[in-house]
Amino acid sequence: MSSKHPPKRGRPRLSDQRATPDRILDAALEVFSERGFEGATVRQIAAKVGVTDPALYAHFKGKKEIFEALMREAGPGVLISVTGDDTLKQLPPQAAIPEVFGAIVDAWKTPRAKAITSLILRMGPSGISAALKEVTSRLRPVFTAWQASGAVRPDISVDVAIWQVIGPLSSLRLTYMHGEASEQDIAHVTTLARQHLEDMAQRLTVLGDIEK
Repeated sequence: MSSKHPPKRGRPRLSDQRATPDRILDAALEVFSERGFEGATVRQIAAKVGVTDPALYAHFKGKKEIFEALMREAGPGVLISVTGDDTLKQLPPQAAIPEVFGAIVDAWKTPRAKAITSLILRMGPSGISAALKEVTSRLRPVFTAWQASGAVRPDISVDVAIWQVIGPLSSLRLTYMHGEASEQDIAHVTTLARQHLEDMAQRLTVLGDIEK
């Protein structure tokens, strides 16, 4: 009977090259969740994937770049992956707020996105604060352009307008869209998020009655 040899670690076969970045991201997410960003090492991530450190570096420069890739996929950076800054500025906010942010809510439903939400929760206030600050900085030029064109109410500051959109969405995500969320949770939060976005599209783009 032929003996079985354990798989060799190293650069994956050419047929596996395409899947390697995804496997690295999945492994990194596990390591980050177990050890935190500071406690995680490239060697631990590579070992979980089953490759050498140099093989991992062929795809990512280090753990910071891996973490940033995860954030682009399902964290604050998903704003840009759904639609670029310049494209978003050109869309009317009445359509962009429910449609674009609705697409972001849909992106948060994927298994990896929910795992990233759990990771942000484990990182505590610092992780949540960093995520919200990143989203705000990405959205500020968009909302500023909308306000300058007269599409967004001039009587609300840009940062307040951004918060009115993303604050409730962030709360819903952290409460209902983490790794342990049920299908019922996801359905419930999707309905709430859609209703919130439709409401914000009206409130931020139409001046209300002035109090007499």
